[in-house]
Amino acid sequence: MVKYIIGIAGGSGVGKSTLLKILDDKYANNIAKITLDNYYLPIEDQQKDENGKINFDLPTALNIAAIKADIAELLSDKVVHRKKYNFNNADEAVISILIEPKPILIIEGLFVFHFDFINSILDLKVFITVDEKLQLQRRLERDFRERKITEEDALYQWHNHVLPSNKAYIEPYKDAADIVLVNNEKFDENILILEQKIEAVISAQ
Repeated sequence: MVKYIIGIAGGSGVGKSTLLKILDDKYANNIAKITLDNYYLPIEDQQKDENGKINFDLPTALNIAAIKADIAELLSDKVVHRKKYNFNNADEAVISILIEPKPILIIEGLFVFHFDFINSILDLKVFITVDEKLQLQRRLERDFRERKITEEDALYQWHNHVLPSNKAYIEPYKDAADIVLVNNEKFDENILILEQKIEAVISAQ
């Protein structure tokens, strides 16, 4: 049964997935994970900008109903089955994800704090930030490696989609976070506060 819910948010390329892996490696038996990247609507249902380019960096790009349903299932102590979202890589095999309810539920994604139905149930809010140049570098590397996006297209998305989204839907929630992690070379010492919170929940079971 879920007893504690943590939200992890921040812009693209700040290290949300990296943090999730670090926590999963340490506390796997006690953590269930929902990653909003797996809830994007199909390509044909995505909104396009004025130049006809799909904009994934909008809250409306996500399947809200599916996110709500899966959270509700976990909070009802039920197992969730989800498929890993395939952005542009047609050669990528379909990966099925099994999410079992655990004492701690972590919800990670760009708009975790923007969606009130998530924000309102969080016991702990973690916001990750990084130097903007480093953030862009990480985004370019990820887009090429994982999503087969050219540098030209990635830079277009960065300037026309990512930065406006950061300003409108992500950065405004930074000041309301319980923990702000800086992730330039590595996560700063505030990660220890996060780990202590998790260990306290585990110890209290």
